[in-house]
Amino acid sequence: MAWHRRKPQEPSDDPNEARTRALAMLTGRDYASAELYQKLCARFTPEAAAAAVAGLVEAGLLNDDRYALQKAGSLQRARKSRLAAAMALRNKGLTDSQIDAALDAAYAPDEEGDDPELEAARALVAGPYRAKLAAGRRDLVAAALARRGFPHRVIRQALDYDPESST
Repeated sequence: MAWHRRKPQEPSDDPNEARTRALAMLTGRDYASAELYQKLCARFTPEAAAAAVAGLVEAGLLNDDRYALQKAGSLQRARKSRLAAAMALRNKGLTDSQIDAALDAAYAPDEEGDDPELEAARALVAGPYRAKLAAGRRDLVAAALARRGFPHRVIRQALDYDPESST
């Protein structure tokens, strides 16, 4: 059996082809403009990728502010700490102002004044870390929450929370 190496393809310089590929990618999921640009650069020249992204931004099909808000909300619902969410958004190529605005909206206290980050930490303590806490390994649970990016204040409150006394 002969192994054939594929020749590396020359990146295409056709912005219309890059736009078509970008639209196909956007049917699967949303992207931040910088992330989409990086993905397009694998198959297209930087100029063609930039033209495609700019055209999609101009047409309103690609909006980093909207993407940041949606992604921050998704990360908050996934019980991520604010710090972990900020790092994930930064990895998508969003600006600090977009990240701050999205996190302020997603991690704002709800109508009852509950802190979503604290609720996420409490859910982790009551769920996956319940056995360790029951075994008296409070230090391991605190360390796990710290690795997930929760601040010390939230960790302390989550570990001290007694669900029986709040009902």
